[in-house]
Amino acid sequence: MHPTLSGGRLFARIVMVMGIAALCSPALAQSRSEKATGRSDEPIGQSSYFANCAVCHGRTGHGDGPYADYLTRKPADLTTIRERNKGVFPLDYLYGMIDGRESIGAHGPREMPVWGSAFRAESVQDFWPWGSEQVVRGKILELVYYIQTIQDK
Repeated sequence: MHPTLSGGRLFARIVMVMGIAALCSPALAQSRSEKATGRSDEPIGQSSYFANCAVCHGRTGHGDGPYADYLTRKPADLTTIRERNKGVFPLDYLYGMIDGRESIGAHGPREMPVWGSAFRAESVQDFWPWGSEQVVRGKILELVYYIQTIQDK
């Protein structure tokens, strides 16, 4: 014997399924078109950078964001990271700086937000319990990749 749904419950489930489909279809369509062309309108990590980093580091990464004047230490110029490291882009170090959940002793006092914790809090709401830490790693890696693309030549 199969359980049946009352008219109200059935209607509620149909509305829920249709709502989810309506919310997901634009994202799926965009994802499919990007996969088909292999292109996106913006570099990977750019929107996350603009949303989280540009207020201090500036839209071009030179440390001249609108909030920079209010900080006790000027934000780093992100366009010269490779140059300051003798031509090598320090991916692991930068990942650790952005994540911030582990102390990097040589860095000194930390004024930069601990993005690993912030991204984790966001992702727990959206993805818990299905891999929030992987989402955090992905967001941080996108930022690292984008910062690598804005290095001075």
